[in-house]
Amino acid sequence: MDQPNHSDKSTSDANDISHGIQAVHSDKNMLIHVAIKFILLFIIIFSFDFLIELMLMALDLFFEMIHLLIEIIEELLESVLEETLPTSKHQNEVIIVNFAMIVVLFGLYKLFHGVRFVYLLKRYIKADWLRYTKRKSLDWKVLSLVSKIKLVTAYCVGFSLIFYLVF
Repeated sequence: MDQPNHSDKSTSDANDISHGIQAVHSDKNMLIHVAIKFILLFIIIFSFDFLIELMLMALDLFFEMIHLLIEIIEELLESVLEETLPTSKHQNEVIIVNFAMIVVLFGLYKLFHGVRFVYLLKRYIKADWLRYTKRKSLDWKVLSLVSKIKLVTAYCVGFSLIFYLVF
Protein backbone atom coordinates (compact mmCIF):
# COMPACT_ATOMS: atom_id res chain seq x y z
CA MET A 1 0.00 0.00 0.00
CA ASP A 2 1.33 3.44 -0.92
CA GLN A 3 2.04 6.03 1.72
CA PRO A 4 0.52 9.50 1.24
CA ASN A 5 2.85 12.03 -0.25
CA HIS A 6 3.01 15.07 2.05
CA SER A 7 5.54 16.92 -0.07
CA ASP A 8 2.76 18.30 -2.30
CA LYS A 9 1.11 19.93 0.70
CA SER A 10 4.29 21.70 1.82
CA THR A 11 4.98 23.06 -1.65
CA SER A 12 1.40 24.25 -2.03
CA ASP A 13 1.68 26.12 1.32
CA ALA A 14 4.89 27.77 0.17
CA ASN A 15 3.24 28.73 -3.12
CA ASP A 16 0.28 30.27 -1.26
CA ILE A 17 2.60 32.37 0.87
CA SER A 18 4.73 33.56 -2.03
CA HIS A 19 1.67 34.13 -4.21
CA GLY A 20 0.17 36.61 -1.70
CA ILE A 21 3.26 38.80 -1.71
CA GLN A 22 3.57 41.13 -4.68
CA ALA A 23 7.27 41.82 -4.45
CA VAL A 24 9.96 41.49 -1.83
CA HIS A 25 11.66 44.84 -1.45
CA SER A 26 15.30 45.36 -0.73
CA ASP A 27 16.31 46.86 2.61
CA LYS A 28 17.07 50.19 0.97
CA ASN A 29 13.62 50.38 -0.65
CA MET A 30 12.00 49.36 2.63
CA LEU A 31 13.83 52.09 4.57
CA ILE A 32 12.97 54.70 1.92
CA HIS A 33 9.31 53.65 2.17
CA VAL A 34 9.38 54.04 5.97
CA ALA A 35 11.11 57.42 5.68
CA ILE A 36 8.45 58.67 3.25
CA LYS A 37 5.72 57.58 5.68
CA PHE A 38 7.31 59.55 8.50
CA ILE A 39 7.89 62.63 6.34
CA LEU A 40 4.20 62.61 5.38
CA LEU A 41 3.22 62.13 9.02
CA PHE A 42 5.45 65.06 10.00
CA ILE A 43 3.90 67.29 7.32
CA ILE A 44 0.36 66.32 8.38
CA ILE A 45 1.10 67.04 12.05
CA PHE A 46 2.55 70.47 11.34
CA SER A 47 -0.16 71.44 8.87
CA PHE A 48 -3.02 70.08 10.99
CA ASP A 49 -4.39 73.54 11.92
CA PHE A 50 -4.30 74.60 8.29
CA LEU A 51 -6.03 71.39 7.19
CA ILE A 52 -8.80 71.83 9.76
CA GLU A 53 -9.25 75.48 8.79
CA LEU A 54 -9.38 74.51 5.12
CA MET A 55 -11.95 71.81 5.86
CA LEU A 56 -14.11 74.27 7.82
CA MET A 57 -13.91 76.81 5.00
CA ALA A 58 -14.97 74.15 2.50
CA LEU A 59 -17.85 73.11 4.77
CA ASP A 60 -18.96 76.74 5.12
CA LEU A 61 -18.82 77.19 1.34
CA PHE A 62 -20.83 73.97 0.89
CA PHE A 63 -23.58 75.17 3.26
CA GLU A 64 -23.68 78.58 1.58
CA MET A 65 -24.12 76.90 -1.81
CA ILE A 66 -26.93 74.75 -0.42
CA HIS A 67 -28.60 77.86 1.02
CA LEU A 68 -28.35 79.67 -2.31
CA LEU A 69 -29.75 76.64 -4.12
CA ILE A 70 -32.70 76.48 -1.72
CA GLU A 71 -33.36 80.21 -2.21
CA ILE A 72 -33.26 79.83 -6.01
CA ILE A 73 -35.67 76.89 -5.89
CA GLU A 74 -37.97 78.81 -3.54
CA GLU A 75 -38.05 81.87 -5.81
CA LEU A 76 -38.58 79.70 -8.87
CA LEU A 77 -41.48 77.83 -7.26
CA GLU A 78 -43.00 81.08 -6.04
CA SER A 79 -42.88 82.67 -9.49
CA VAL A 80 -44.33 79.53 -11.10
CA LEU A 81 -47.16 79.45 -8.56
CA GLU A 82 -47.92 83.15 -9.11
CA GLU A 83 -48.19 82.64 -12.85
CA THR A 84 -50.15 79.39 -12.87
CA LEU A 85 -52.49 79.60 -9.87
CA PRO A 86 -54.58 82.54 -8.64
CA THR A 87 -53.11 82.45 -5.11
CA SER A 88 -51.95 85.08 -2.66
CA LYS A 89 -48.38 85.38 -1.35
CA HIS A 90 -49.32 83.62 1.91
CA GLN A 91 -50.89 80.71 0.03
CA ASN A 92 -47.77 80.40 -2.14
CA GLU A 93 -45.59 80.22 0.98
CA VAL A 94 -47.85 77.54 2.50
CA ILE A 95 -47.62 75.47 -0.69
CA ILE A 96 -43.82 75.84 -0.75
CA VAL A 97 -43.49 74.86 2.94
CA ASN A 98 -45.67 71.79 2.38
CA PHE A 99 -43.56 70.85 -0.65
CA ALA A 100 -40.37 71.30 1.42
CA MET A 101 -41.78 69.10 4.19
CA ILE A 102 -42.56 66.36 1.66
CA VAL A 103 -39.01 66.57 0.30
CA VAL A 104 -37.53 66.42 3.84
CA LEU A 105 -39.71 63.45 4.81
CA PHE A 106 -38.74 61.63 1.61
CA GLY A 107 -35.07 62.35 2.37
CA LEU A 108 -35.45 60.96 5.90
CA TYR A 109 -37.18 57.88 4.50
CA LYS A 110 -34.30 57.29 2.09
CA LEU A 111 -31.77 57.96 4.85
CA PHE A 112 -33.23 55.33 7.16
CA HIS A 113 -33.37 52.83 4.33
CA GLY A 114 -29.77 53.74 3.53
CA VAL A 115 -28.63 52.40 6.91
CA ARG A 116 -28.29 48.98 5.28
CA PHE A 117 -25.69 50.54 2.98
CA VAL A 118 -23.68 51.58 6.05
CA TYR A 119 -23.66 47.99 7.34
CA LEU A 120 -22.49 46.72 3.94
CA LEU A 121 -19.79 49.40 3.85
CA LYS A 122 -18.67 48.37 7.34
CA ARG A 123 -18.46 44.73 6.22
CA TYR A 124 -16.38 45.64 3.15
CA ILE A 125 -14.03 47.81 5.22
CA LYS A 126 -13.56 45.01 7.75
CA ALA A 127 -12.83 42.49 4.96
CA ASP A 128 -10.30 44.87 3.40
CA TRP A 129 -8.67 45.41 6.79
CA LEU A 130 -8.37 41.65 7.34
CA ARG A 131 -6.79 41.20 3.89
CA TYR A 132 -4.37 44.05 4.64
CA THR A 133 -3.32 42.61 7.99
CA LYS A 134 -2.91 39.13 6.48
CA ARG A 135 -0.75 40.55 3.70
CA LYS A 136 1.36 42.53 6.18
CA SER A 137 1.84 39.52 8.46
CA LEU A 138 2.90 37.39 5.48
CA ASP A 139 5.34 40.13 4.42
CA TRP A 140 6.73 40.19 7.97
CA LYS A 141 7.18 36.41 8.05
CA VAL A 142 9.11 36.47 4.78
CA LEU A 143 11.62 39.11 5.99
CA SER A 144 14.98 37.98 7.24
CA LEU A 145 16.02 38.66 10.82
CA VAL A 146 18.36 41.47 9.75
CA SER A 147 15.58 43.11 7.72
CA LYS A 148 13.18 42.83 10.67
CA ILE A 149 15.72 44.50 12.94
CA LYS A 150 16.28 47.28 10.40
CA LEU A 151 12.53 47.83 9.99
CA VAL A 152 11.86 47.97 13.75
CA THR A 153 14.84 50.31 14.20
CA ALA A 154 13.61 52.59 11.41
CA TYR A 155 10.15 52.82 12.99
CA CYS A 156 11.62 53.49 16.44
CA VAL A 157 13.89 56.23 15.10
CA GLY A 158 11.01 57.74 13.11
CA PHE A 159 8.63 57.83 16.07
CA SER A 160 11.39 59.21 18.30
CA LEU A 161 12.06 62.03 15.84
CA ILE A 162 8.36 62.80 15.49
CA PHE A 163 7.91 62.96 19.28
CA TYR A 164 11.07 65.03 19.66
CA LEU A 165 10.16 67.53 16.94
CA VAL A 166 6.43 67.79 17.63
CA PHE A 167 6.25 67.63 21.41
